[in-house]
Amino acid sequence: MPRTKSFGKRRCYFIPKQKAEEILDAKTNNASTSKKKIESAAITVSDADFDDRSIVNIIIQMNIISQLLKNIAKCKFCNQLDSLVISEDSGSRRGLCVNLVLQCIYCGQATSAMSSDMTNGFDDINIRLAYGMRCIGKGNSAAKTFCAVMNLPPPPAKFERYNDILLRSLIKVSRESMRNAVEDTVKNNNSNRDITAAFDGSWQKRGHTSLNGVVSATCLETGKVLDFECLSKYCFKCKNRNNKDHTCEKNFEGFSGGMELDGILKIFQRSERLNNVSLPKHIIILRGFDLNENKEMINGYLESVLS
Repeated sequence: MPRTKSFGKRRCYFIPKQKAEEILDAKTNNASTSKKKIESAAITVSDADFDDRSIVNIIIQMNIISQLLKNIAKCKFCNQLDSLVISEDSGSRRGLCVNLVLQCIYCGQATSAMSSDMTNGFDDINIRLAYGMRCIGKGNSAAKTFCAVMNLPPPPAKFERYNDILLRSLIKVSRESMRNAVEDTVKNNNSNRDITAAFDGSWQKRGHTSLNGVVSATCLETGKVLDFECLSKYCFKCKNRNNKDHTCEKNFEGFSGGMELDGILKIFQRSERLNNVSLPKHIIILRGFDLNENKEMINGYLESVLS
């Protein structure tokens, strides 16, 4: 005879509210740092309160706006009700920013306005589109696909121009954030400006064949980034003959594994000048390449740092 299994009733346990909160707090304390950051970010986004709800961007169909106008609005020139028609002037499109035309079907009077504010010659909605694509690691092609699927106007033709705007804004915000991180570290260090930091390097591609790399200095106590240095072995503008007068983006020569050392050296040299702090000069841990094969170069870097 085949073996049979018997299942008993499932037992249920009642956990008091106070006990449940203690268990939840224990799980939170034992969670990893990355998990805590993700949960904190999720709470911040979900509980965000906007000071002015009128500046929130929404997606709405044109026929719904027309229906609203027909029900409540009337022309201020001829005082006729159910006379206003809203449409889009497709010839004045600037990416997601469109020109909305409100016209009376009786007297013909029309009023127009752009659907987004402008900052420094660029439409806010297009800046947010470029920023959103960059946040998820996408660019112009993904923006075109998204707009096509959502039945939105196509993104601006010169999409890459918005990267410069985002770069300037991110540089300003990151510098302020790192400055605050340094001051918090000094405060936690009993106002002693001789602080301890950990250095780490990363590359755009594996195998130390990348043209781009970044080195960061992180506080050991708080885990906050104190400074960083981006290095590149390539300048796109130098390859373009039309860009003769420009700031070259190439700031490193040599094999890609040496970017970590060069970045650490630059962070050391400007730490006292920018933040008036002294970074540790006792031990430097070098990873990613053979120490014996690069002994002379390492000694040269150490002498420059310790001098």
